[in-house]
Amino acid sequence: MHERGTLEHFPSNERLVSAGRVLYLTKDPNLIIRQLGGERLSNVPVEELLDNVSTDAIIPNKACLAWDGKTRGHLGRNLLTGFRGVIKEGEIAGNFDTVVAGESFARGSSRIHAPLAFQDAGINLIIANGERIFSENCVNLRIHLINPNSNQARDLLAGKPVKDDELLLHLSKQASQIMSSGSLFSYLKSIENGQAVVPEIETKIRPMTIAEKIIARSSLNQEGKIGLTAVKPGDEVVAVPNISYGYELQSNAVISAMQQEFKDSLIPPHPEKIFLYNDHTALMKDENTANLRRGQEEFAKPLGVTVYRINEEKGAPAICHTDMVENHALPGQLVLGNDSHTCSVGVLNNLAVGKGALDLAGAIAYDKMVLTVPESIKINLHGQFKSRWISTKDLILKIISGENFRQGLASGRVLEFAGDALKNLSVAQQYKLTNMSIEGQAFTGVTVPNGPLLEFMMKRRGLNKDQIAETFVYPDKNAGYAQVLDFDLKDIDHIVSEPGDTQNGRPLSEIIPLHKKIQKAYIGSCTHGTPEDLQEAAEILRGRKVAKGVKLYVQASSRANLEEARRLGIINDIVDSGAIFLPIGCGACMNAGPGSTEEGETGIFSTNRNFHGRTGKGETYLSSVYVTAASAVAGYICGPEDLEPVEIAA
Repeated sequence: MHERGTLEHFPSNERLVSAGRVLYLTKDPNLIIRQLGGERLSNVPVEELLDNVSTDAIIPNKACLAWDGKTRGHLGRNLLTGFRGVIKEGEIAGNFDTVVAGESFARGSSRIHAPLAFQDAGINLIIANGERIFSENCVNLRIHLINPNSNQARDLLAGKPVKDDELLLHLSKQASQIMSSGSLFSYLKSIENGQAVVPEIETKIRPMTIAEKIIARSSLNQEGKIGLTAVKPGDEVVAVPNISYGYELQSNAVISAMQQEFKDSLIPPHPEKIFLYNDHTALMKDENTANLRRGQEEFAKPLGVTVYRINEEKGAPAICHTDMVENHALPGQLVLGNDSHTCSVGVLNNLAVGKGALDLAGAIAYDKMVLTVPESIKINLHGQFKSRWISTKDLILKIISGENFRQGLASGRVLEFAGDALKNLSVAQQYKLTNMSIEGQAFTGVTVPNGPLLEFMMKRRGLNKDQIAETFVYPDKNAGYAQVLDFDLKDIDHIVSEPGDTQNGRPLSEIIPLHKKIQKAYIGSCTHGTPEDLQEAAEILRGRKVAKGVKLYVQASSRANLEEARRLGIINDIVDSGAIFLPIGCGACMNAGPGSTEEGETGIFSTNRNFHGRTGKGETYLSSVYVTAASAVAGYICGPEDLEPVEIAA
């Protein structure tokens, strides 16, 4: 799909890349342990390489939280320590030059800490099929990420050096140019200064998807003006985002890059378009995370950039994605967020793209971002759920756990949600679809315009129907899709994802007979924290008590949502059940606050990600609010239909 570079496009050099000492991440953990003990493997078949390695395995969140953005050696020492019981702290750094893995490498978080950990450990060569955000981060940091099936990978693993510029030729043209220039900053700076031109797009007028339309109208042409006639999948562009946002956990990397590049001379061209949040560590009380929040505030203040600060008792004003949806983003916009769950914002019929910390830094400094136009998959939703206890969380878990998605159908592609069912789904329900698109390996998610969205935007933005309708972006009738899928909501049952991966979804009916006991339950995060979500929890908890030996944690995703839930009388029902109501912030969803699972514990969360170590040292199942609340009452994983009815006093 991508246009390949040619040698004359880039400065030729004789720098050679060698594999050196290689660590193969294999499906057999004993083979990894043997390599750590000094054994050298060779000719490891691709089918024996470990697939689906998450960023939580590459660099655990606790290590990210403890990093100040400056100290060298910390990330490298913690590289790959998410493989609990296999790789210990300090076993990688200085001992290996190359890491080899399989498919869907570095899935999950956008955290810049993952590629930085490789560099910090002395590794600038990774042979694996990386997921999009990690791959982009590697390009921005000039780390070679190579397909394990390529001739270059075979040569390198056979001990044959390969020219650096030969490896660049197997990247897309724009990625090659970024790496040739040395960094994303250098590339964007050369365009800003007129020393380089943006990619020339020759695509003629054609039917386009929602994503393609938004990219076309947001991208720079050869004259430096915004707007292209048309784009097609594979076109590489330099675009101008309408909004860019990030948060304290990754902002230290943004700040470090800015200080190295600009010292004290940075003047953002559009500070009003930048939003920074102290939300990911809002429930943490240690000095290091306090420094992360303080550092972000000190960075933003002289630049005129908005920072949402925490309140020690209430937590954050909102989780960043929630705030974007409720208060800032508009239909038709191009949104850059320094977080993989930026896809959430696509519920507003815009293109919300999760990017790395250096991409956010580039947007702050130059008001630009690089994009490769993705293909889209249309997902048509029909009918209505057969039970009031079924929700779109069950639907999205069903979709992304399908064998086609598990095999990478959606990898790097936009999920465009459409169909008559949207008219009966609130924006809070539609939000689950876009929020969890990344969990299906997708580029992002976007909804077609619909009635509930129109009503939501009128209420939240104070605009009239015509004003909102003018911002809506519809796909063209004959737009091209990589695939079109249809789902009838009446066929959806309760789905629960088993520990290790959100795509491990199974029907609840298959799990109930296991009588799987739980010790923790969690309702909240950016996925489930609206008044509607809290109302679902209250429906189950009203008149009931959380089971003995179980702790249920509940939180809203914004202060406005909390106040609305309080006004509706929802909070009392939840608290009266014995649930623990938390302040607002990302919390245990990323093992950064109360509710995280301890060693030996089993949890059930209505969050969006359950890679090993993601939510603590225990094992976590994912489910809807209804199933999570019911399981908290029963003490084992079950659905609301499995609870004894209760009589509520009038």
